Amino acid sequence: MKLVSFLCAVVPLVASCASTAPDLGPSTATPTLSSTPDWSAFPLGPNDVVRVGVYGQPDLGTSGSRIDMEGNLSLPLVGPVRVAGLSMTAAREAICAAYTKYIVDPRVDMSVVTHSARRVYVYGEVVRPGALELDRPVNVMQALALAGGFTPKADRDEVVLLRGLDTSLEWAVIDAEEPNAKGFLALRADDVLFVRRSNAGKFSDEVLPYLAGFATSLSTVATILLIDDRLGND
Repeated sequence: MKLVSFLCAVVPLVASCASTAPDLGPSTATPTLSSTPDWSAFPLGPNDVVRVGVYGQPDLGTSGSRIDMEGNLSLPLVGPVRVAGLSMTAAREAICAAYTKYIVDPRVDMSVVTHSARRVYVYGEVVRPGALELDRPVNVMQALALAGGFTPKADRDEVVLLRGLDTSLEWAVIDAEEPNAKGFLALRADDVLFVRRSNAGKFSDEVLPYLAGFATSLSTVATILLIDDRLGND
């Protein structure tokens, strides 16, 4: 089965604002899969607590500041900086840009002290389908276990991962019988795992009723119809 490329970001511990920010758009490069999930794959959100340090400026650092419900992080000198929805790399760049108004070439490092819960969804032929509230990073196989495992009707070699329902849909098919690297792909907030039923027919007929409550784009629906062709179901 083909893995449609997922994005991956490398988060430097300390970097200058002069460094080139990573391209966060869709990628066609071969993805890097990790068996060690980490929270850097999850965008920052309200109630996350982060530590920010500015090199050579100890008065500007924070040992732990909470992102407010509007998605802003209040920092010394610059005030609120919007970081919700950003990766750690993008948030660090936003903070760098804010401090550039006052400091020549600021160097900022950033880490998460505590994360608020993140939600992923496991539907289809699992014992306990629905939302999972995560307080730690998990991979595909761990999420399936948290959902109670497979029902007797499950098609274990066609577990479909959907990512980015409201934007540009990415997807992968995981064989849970022989999971290899894809089975240990780190999940991100709002990812959907769908376990197919054996001999179920079209994937779109199975999954679309479950997605009725999500904000899905027309391109997402078109991609799901494309998955029908890739899975070879008529």
